[in-house]
Amino acid sequence: MRNELLVIEDAEVHLSILRKIAAQAGFNTTGVNSVDAASAVLQKRHFDCVTLDLSLGERSGTEVLDRLAELKFRGPVLIISASEEDALYASVRIANFLELNVYPPFSKPINLTLLRQTLKQIAHDTDRQRLVRAAGW
Repeated sequence: MRNELLVIEDAEVHLSILRKIAAQAGFNTTGVNSVDAASAVLQKRHFDCVTLDLSLGERSGTEVLDRLAELKFRGPVLIISASEEDALYASVRIANFLELNVYPPFSKPINLTLLRQTLKQIAHDTDRQRLVRAAGW
């Protein structure tokens, strides 16, 4: 069973790159390009992990962090953004305050090797947790 990744990114070229990296790491991906689309799909489907661009048109990705907290999402959240470092870490602090499982942020341009390794580790950890639950431990 492949893991499910929600990619929230409004730039088509970045969305395409993230899909390829995620597939290499063992994820099926669903891509959305807005806060509203992310909220809608999060209500309907389960995801094992979320990547989030902070700049989504005229709205902020931090709105998605609020939505993830409302839904009690416990999977890893990877913030990927071209925002300045201060804004990136402010978003991480918000996510931590909301008790989300946020990873250190990725700045654009993305270190693709590091992103691939991180997603592979998340996929491996998710698979292991799934096996433990299935075994009843």
